[in-house]
Amino acid sequence: MRLLKYIILCSILFFFPPDAGAQEMYGTVLGNYSGVNSIQLNPSALADSKTWLDVELFGVGAFVQNNMLYQSSGDYSFLHFFQSGYVWPTHPEGYGSEVRIFYVHKNTTPKSAFVDLRINGPGAMLVWGKHAFAISTDFRNVFSAYKVPYDAANFAYLGMNYMPQQNINYQDNKPFSFTQLSWLEIGLTYTCEVYAKGFNKINIGITARKLLGYSGIYANSYNLNYNVIDDSTLQVRNMKAEMGIAAPVDYDQLQPWNDKIFKGGGYSADIGVTYQRLLRPHENQYFTKLCAPHYEDYLYRIGVALIDVGAIRFNTHAQKYIIDNKSSYWDQTTRIQFSGVNQMMDTISYKFYGDPNAAKAGNKFTIWLPSALSVQFDYHINTYTYINASLIFPLAFSKVMVHRPAELSITPRYEKNWFEIDMPVSLYDWYLPRIGLAVRVYGFTIGTDKLGGFFNISDYSGMDFYFSIKYFLDKGSCHDKNSKRCGNMEFRPD
Repeated sequence: MRLLKYIILCSILFFFPPDAGAQEMYGTVLGNYSGVNSIQLNPSALADSKTWLDVELFGVGAFVQNNMLYQSSGDYSFLHFFQSGYVWPTHPEGYGSEVRIFYVHKNTTPKSAFVDLRINGPGAMLVWGKHAFAISTDFRNVFSAYKVPYDAANFAYLGMNYMPQQNINYQDNKPFSFTQLSWLEIGLTYTCEVYAKGFNKINIGITARKLLGYSGIYANSYNLNYNVIDDSTLQVRNMKAEMGIAAPVDYDQLQPWNDKIFKGGGYSADIGVTYQRLLRPHENQYFTKLCAPHYEDYLYRIGVALIDVGAIRFNTHAQKYIIDNKSSYWDQTTRIQFSGVNQMMDTISYKFYGDPNAAKAGNKFTIWLPSALSVQFDYHINTYTYINASLIFPLAFSKVMVHRPAELSITPRYEKNWFEIDMPVSLYDWYLPRIGLAVRVYGFTIGTDKLGGFFNISDYSGMDFYFSIKYFLDKGSCHDKNSKRCGNMEFRPD
């Protein structure tokens, strides 16, 4: 239990500072000025942008949400993050001598958590007639705790001295997991208008990415039968589980390990299609300048895409362990001290197999990205007003993966060239309603999909925040004195 707790806390705190706190970043990806950012939901959305050139200089999105731990509204204030030396209020845990910042939801619902940090590096989009191209660079770190039984979650956080759960035989037969994945990705996107006639237009798009894995840690349990007898005695009647670690840590001494920055690699792809019902019949445009084609407005559009389909294979500084339906007995656990991961895993192997090396299953493993089905519907109400409905539905391609929560959102927006405001209302993971707000002033966007994280109107269980800085040029923005329209365009109806 202490090993699992250590891995979880390290993966969150090392890569994701506690004062940061976006999953989908709706204010930067939904609108007609989202440009290169639109590929995060659907690569086929590029060609329909109101801009022909879009350059993102820098962007950050940070997101935390869980259904186990919370801070009471009376203790929480967003302003405390900016107060130097501020000490968060604590409370006794109720059992033992420790004090805690967070309270625990006392119910038997399986516990889940998701942490998402995304840093958008330089990226750019260019529309060339019926074709659109983009290059993007991102650093991403994600963590998921998926369907963890309440008893295991309580012991992981509160320790074995949590008396209400002692001397109970727990049989957790359903799979649950903890996964952390950190990587750099470099992507190329191509979008093409494949059909345009009358009021109808269809685009398809694909993004291919090279993935460079910085860190990957996972622990999957498939069967766990155990009894915590007291605060220092644990009886595991049966365990079927596996674990992998490839982290920038010396496994003998828990010191930083910087011999190689990237410990694995892989590829991922997004593919999508978008249908538009145009406001006016489509016109073929012939032009001599990239800035010349005019924007074709729509009544509504529907997009469907598969996103983040791919995996990273870790084969440098990587270790994999398997416990295959074995039992063990642990006593005097409060006296056990480990100097590093290797000693800890050797001890676990010995306890289950009687051999310190028997649990080790190899020096490589693969973790899949948080893949999802993305569906969007965008309706043009009047000149500057739109409403969007989007669904992110998680997909599982492997047992070893980051589990992405589902999200359903409805986002009204007011959109002009120099100003935009979005107000997403979303249902996170089918249980948590949220209200957000995003504002764009020309190329600067700042927003959140969870306004409640900035106020103490309710208990604090997560936060969402993002911003983006970019430069863009509108379609039809060039000026030519010798033509009635921009760029000497010639229009020929179909």
